[in-house]
Amino acid sequence: MSELSRFLETVDEEYLIGLSNKGIVKRSYKDLENTTVEITEEGEELRGICKDAQVVLKLPLTNSTCSCPSTSICKHVIMTILAAQKANGDTQKARGDAQKAGGDTQKAEMRAEVEIRENAPTQEISAASFGEEGPKEEPKEEAAKETIRREESGEKILQIPVEKLKKALSGKDWIKLLTQTDFSEDFEIQKEKLITVRNAKTNVTVKLLYPLELSTCSVCHDEKLCFHKVGAILAMQLQAGIINLETLLDAAAEQSEEFDEESVPEVLTDLRAFLGELFMIGGARLAPETFLGAERFALRAHNARLPRLEDQLRTLAETIAGYQGRQAKVTVSDIMQKLTECHAYIGLLERTLAEGKSVYSLAGAFRTAYSDIPELTLHGIGMRAFESTTGYAGKTIYFFEENTKRFYTYTVARPTIYDKTNRKYRPQAQAETVPWGLNCTLVQLSAATIKLKNGKANSAGRLSSTSQAKADLITVGGALPDSIGDTIYDDFEELWDAFRKRMLAVGEELSEAEKLFLIRPKRLLDMHYDETLQRLLFWFEDFAGRRLRGELAYSKQEEMAIRSLERLEKKQGDGKELPVFLGVLYVGEGECCFYPIETIGEERLTEG
Repeated sequence: MSELSRFLETVDEEYLIGLSNKGIVKRSYKDLENTTVEITEEGEELRGICKDAQVVLKLPLTNSTCSCPSTSICKHVIMTILAAQKANGDTQKARGDAQKAGGDTQKAEMRAEVEIRENAPTQEISAASFGEEGPKEEPKEEAAKETIRREESGEKILQIPVEKLKKALSGKDWIKLLTQTDFSEDFEIQKEKLITVRNAKTNVTVKLLYPLELSTCSVCHDEKLCFHKVGAILAMQLQAGIINLETLLDAAAEQSEEFDEESVPEVLTDLRAFLGELFMIGGARLAPETFLGAERFALRAHNARLPRLEDQLRTLAETIAGYQGRQAKVTVSDIMQKLTECHAYIGLLERTLAEGKSVYSLAGAFRTAYSDIPELTLHGIGMRAFESTTGYAGKTIYFFEENTKRFYTYTVARPTIYDKTNRKYRPQAQAETVPWGLNCTLVQLSAATIKLKNGKANSAGRLSSTSQAKADLITVGGALPDSIGDTIYDDFEELWDAFRKRMLAVGEELSEAEKLFLIRPKRLLDMHYDETLQRLLFWFEDFAGRRLRGELAYSKQEEMAIRSLERLEKKQGDGKELPVFLGVLYVGEGECCFYPIETIGEERLTEG
């Protein structure tokens, strides 16, 4: 059986609609009731002779030709496909009947082929004959091969690079796809003979097959990668955990150069509706995907040249994530406050537009844009795993840059909202996403020294995973540079002064990298579990007796850190000094608090 004949076995009515349209397919079925179609096979092509046209079928089916004047997939092509499917079905039945009649397999096959050659050229196909004979028998070996082909096709679709999908669309359409599509809710994915992806919101059906030229869209009817096919492939990759939406949104904001000023009124209208829903629901009952909704609107604000609104929305997203991640410092009141601030600012922008004035005097300045950075020598000093109710799990790696004495972060995350879905096409062992072409694991990277070239970072110290950047791995687990000693605080009064200076310099909420500090406490005191906060509470004390409250969420991700602190508390009685702690400093309930991330032993410190 030729590749074309095997492929035609997978084609269903929805696929044919994607090739042409619903009207042509219906007309083809109707015309077959009174029309004879003669099918012959010539190499890798099938020829169909209708009453008034001659058709040549070839792969991909969009390359098929017809002698009629039509410039698109016409009814003659569809009729020939249907006729070929019927003839192939009769072939399989004849082969099965011959095998059942007795004799060895080789003779049965020969009799079946003779019967096919005699009957196929003058076969009459009609709509009434479809489905009358029940399910066709298929040899087990051929069925097994077809299953393998389908699975291989699905795996290849999962591995299509995001850059290829992005290049298939204009910048504006790519942003529209990411910001106005709910990938966790909109798509229904079925994996049978062909992968069928249906958008429940728009009722667009895409049939995916590799190579992609064989795929179809019920709207665009084009072999090229259209808007709907790209969305379907992204939905499939997101469901399988190959990519994550937050990374795509960040990359889009980083690389966006086209600004759509005309979209401002639409963005404000849609955002007002979104915030209105959140007000009605209430902060305590927000769905997990609410975080992503705020992130999508932040990107839309970015592309509408509204950086102040973008910052407000990203802060809202972080606040929602913090609350749903059970961070003690974040309350429902914080969420409602951020919602109110966004809502009030939208009102100001709308009034300005109504007066016929430009909103860009109120827009603010971009702060989170990624930009080129000079070559950096980065030392991994810790890593924190996280898993939140916002639909993501991953790891954040913390770096110290030896020349600028600045902290940088790199985050890799995967979606967990798809974990309950069908994983048939998910790779058995998905490798960790290690950036910048490095040949190591994330755990090794968290203790490695690297030189990063052609990198990008935003003003908050978050490193981009851009493919333009490359890094050289110098060592893993080596000693940290002497300059790190200048950033370690053993005096908590000096620590608070440094924290205040950072807040005053930024003039707004600090990013995670800007809240990072290294401390060397004298003692670890009064460790206990708070039932209300669901937190492990303790106090660090410096050489002068000043205290700093420490907190750790009582969770599976922090279990190892909690056990480590318990061991350190016991060892104090043996006269052993505490290690240096890397952590996040913040203000909670009117006092300075410290969230420890990692300990750094003396073997990595060359001084102090």
